[in-house]
Amino acid sequence: MHSDATTDGTGDPVERTVQIAGNSTFVVSLPKAWAVEQGLESGSSMTLYPQDDRLVVATEAVSTPEPAVTIDASVAPEAVTIRRVERAYLIGCDRITVTGLETAPGVRRTVERIANRLVGVTIQDDGADRLTIANVLDVSEVSLPQTVAQIQRLVLEMHVDACTAVVAGDELLARRVIDRDDDVDRLFAFVSRGVHRGFTDVHELDRLETTRAEAFREYRVARSLERVADHATEIAHVAIGRTDPPADAIADRFDDVGADARAVLELALAGDIGRTIESAADLSAPLEDLERRCSEGSDSDAGVAVAVRRLRRTVAAGREIADVRIESTLTDDDTPRDQPSADGD
Repeated sequence: MHSDATTDGTGDPVERTVQIAGNSTFVVSLPKAWAVEQGLESGSSMTLYPQDDRLVVATEAVSTPEPAVTIDASVAPEAVTIRRVERAYLIGCDRITVTGLETAPGVRRTVERIANRLVGVTIQDDGADRLTIANVLDVSEVSLPQTVAQIQRLVLEMHVDACTAVVAGDELLARRVIDRDDDVDRLFAFVSRGVHRGFTDVHELDRLETTRAEAFREYRVARSLERVADHATEIAHVAIGRTDPPADAIADRFDDVGADARAVLELALAGDIGRTIESAADLSAPLEDLERRCSEGSDSDAGVAVAVRRLRRTVAAGREIADVRIESTLTDDDTPRDQPSADGD
């Protein structure tokens, strides 16, 4: 049924009173003009789907057809084709067929790598001119909150190791941090996919064991964590190719401030809003002082200033997550303020 259809065309909802007919039946009367606009007639069947504090009403049973898309690699540059494949996964397509590959071998190789990287998909058909990626994951076996918790653990480990790599000048550890960023990206893509599907499929969020409001909050937390993973990666890059570790005084201070920045993140994730806000404010001056000391020091110390700026952004991510936690305590409204973008921005 169209959500914007009304008796007078104003866009206002139609409000009706539930009545009792007999001892076992509730009846809702519908205005005739409005019902006709919806294609209803005497004897029509309607299906009701409970969704938190509301009912989704459909004129027929809502099935869950397999979302599929075909992308022609011969009509667009390679970068555009690859972008379309990635976006198709994020918006919830279960079958993604790329055609025109007989003239685009580079696209085929890249699509194969994407299929190996993404969660829950496999290459189902590999022909001379086409390749099909298919979803093989039963969403009911996956918990959205558990996936976000997995991202959280991975990101915190990356951040610890990245800071350690800078302090110790450990290039091998730094490269391991950088490699793990792909794991965070693939988990965040899976979260984004599930949430997007939840806005179009009334059954999807039930399978993910969450509600629309909760799913959107999980998405926003995962998005902030994915950005922290990027910050950890950039911190790790500081440790690569350095001839000397930072001076002891700089290294010790960086280690302390890095731990304090993570503490802000951990407090936010735990829902300790007051201490998150207080700790974030307390770190403003130490971060500024450390960045100044790095910039005024040796060339080796100056490189650490880049990592300090990433610590500041880590603290900002903690504040973002705290905001999400605050909102969850203010309202149980199931209508999100905005919807997740397909690319997770």
